[in-house]
Amino acid sequence: VVFGALGVRMRSAADRPWLVKWIMLGLAAKVGGTLARYWMVAVFYGGGDSYRYFEVGNQLADVWQSGRVPVLTGAGAFGTQILEYFTGMVFAVFSPDMVGGFLLFSLFAFAGQLMFYAAFRHWARPSQLKPYAFFMFFLPTYAFWPSSIGKDAIVMFALGGAAYFGSRLLVAYEIRWLVGLAVSLGALGLIRIHIAGLVVIGLLAAGVLSRIRQGADALARVRRLLVVGAFLAAAVLVLTLFPDVFGVDLTSGDGLDSFTSDVTRRTSETGTVAAGGPVAGPADVPGAIALALFRPFISEASEIQHLFAAAETTLLLGLAIWKLPAMLRKRRSWRANAYLVFSTFYVLAYSIAFSVVRNLGIVSRQRGQVIAFFIAVVVGLGWTQPDETSAEPVSARPEPIGLPERPLSPTPATMR
Repeated sequence: VVFGALGVRMRSAADRPWLVKWIMLGLAAKVGGTLARYWMVAVFYGGGDSYRYFEVGNQLADVWQSGRVPVLTGAGAFGTQILEYFTGMVFAVFSPDMVGGFLLFSLFAFAGQLMFYAAFRHWARPSQLKPYAFFMFFLPTYAFWPSSIGKDAIVMFALGGAAYFGSRLLVAYEIRWLVGLAVSLGALGLIRIHIAGLVVIGLLAAGVLSRIRQGADALARVRRLLVVGAFLAAAVLVLTLFPDVFGVDLTSGDGLDSFTSDVTRRTSETGTVAAGGPVAGPADVPGAIALALFRPFISEASEIQHLFAAAETTLLLGLAIWKLPAMLRKRRSWRANAYLVFSTFYVLAYSIAFSVVRNLGIVSRQRGQVIAFFIAVVVGLGWTQPDETSAEPVSARPEPIGLPERPLSPTPATMR
């Protein structure tokens, strides 16, 4: 009921005939993926991080319900403790069993998927909305992986919020959108500060490189300077907090090399490991992009879950190859769409950062953090109709007011 009402509220003239129905179908796919995810955790593997979050969350919920404010457990990484604390707050209101907890967290992730769509729609043409909505609502990555009690679901919610508020901010750099963006980035940074940092990098690049949309007021350029300054301050904040969160010394190259080597080693101890290593120069970037977006390949699938992941990555690779000629033809319009600039640099930064993770299982599980932006670039540049001559995005087009059209020539009745 809530998501149906939300669909009615958020639909526009371009997607009014189909959006609510697609949201309902997407929610059904999400529930199906959530039950499959529960089966994998509870039956196939017989346990996982979700069990810990569930148990600790119930303990903290008891503290909340007794009228006291719990403290962080002090066990595990900071992001893990924050997720446990949040789970306790949720379970203090809802008291689900394990399946109910999976479904509840999956709804947070689905709300993030809706915000991804709303963020893209603000810069898209009408013909691009259905393709993007199809991937965001029905892609197995989003239906399955961020659908359990854990970080992925909340990260999806916060990342979707950051994408939406960032999208609105890039239109005319109105300061009011900074509030929602700051809250989203704050929530994201509490769990995965490196993802928040990648969002800041993408927004900073968009603020510097993209053109201001036509029709913006005269103060938009001044506001852009202020917003870029805010992004620079946020980047400094992330760099300041990063060493404390991950225990790495960024002041020396040896400290960073030691950190990346340690991450590569720890993520390569089990599972299927991709050959190669972290990005060390420009020549390594294409391989990093392929790892983040398209692997495992079909030839690398050695388990049933890898085979499903490979089928999806093959679909994405085919989509990119199919639309590449159109994307190259429209490359000159790239800077006119600030959201595409943001998405491009986010994908690039994500690929470079995650090149330290060589475990294909981990790469597949966290791919939802980048796919929404990659598809935005592919659809935004490569998916247009031949008869779509206007370059205006959906949000720039006036709503029809329902008045009858004026006749092209006088009718006999009019002449009389």
